[in-house]
Amino acid sequence: MKYIGIYWTLFAPMIKKSIKRRFSEELADQAIRQGKAEYRRLLARADDLGPGNPMAMNAYFAYVFAAAWLGSGKKLMPDEMALVMTDVLEGRVVRIFFGLTDLNRKPEKWEREMRKYEAWFAAHGREYPVNWNVQFDESRHRDGSFYYFTRCPICEFCQREGISELMPALCSTDEVMFRLQHGKLYRNHTIAKGDGICDYWVVGDKISNPQ
Repeated sequence: MKYIGIYWTLFAPMIKKSIKRRFSEELADQAIRQGKAEYRRLLARADDLGPGNPMAMNAYFAYVFAAAWLGSGKKLMPDEMALVMTDVLEGRVVRIFFGLTDLNRKPEKWEREMRKYEAWFAAHGREYPVNWNVQFDESRHRDGSFYYFTRCPICEFCQREGISELMPALCSTDEVMFRLQHGKLYRNHTIAKGDGICDYWVVGDKISNPQ
């Protein structure tokens, strides 16, 4: 993947703040100091997801956290790193960004986003085959959006790098992200757990009995 520094620049201070508060200043310093070089190395080895890919930011986001975790010398357990990820997502800057979307008012928002990616992949997937494969089932639910992936390049890369134990923590950020958008994620399967799909049923959080 092409190196883009803005993701590290934006998230590294938030990661450092969380690790310092939850664990120690020394570990926070180590995670960020060594993680910066790890981030470059991860991107240099990661598959190119293609220019203009609407989903690429998910990989950059994931690899920032993976780099900080590697920078810490894996002294944080994956579950502990999940807490750090949640702290970052619930921080003021990211919370405000996600809070601009209210899934109670725009329940089909994420299906529209995935349709944009579907169109991008239809045009570029032959050139960049290592990518998410998205499928839709509009008959499954009446409320919200339902779609699923049958391939995840982040999961494949983490397995190849020998850091697949971090994947459940990375997957858990989906639930936080939708919650910040006044939504709820119902999920029964993830590729990271060995399932054939990652499923997403996303509804507004004011729906008490979604159908």
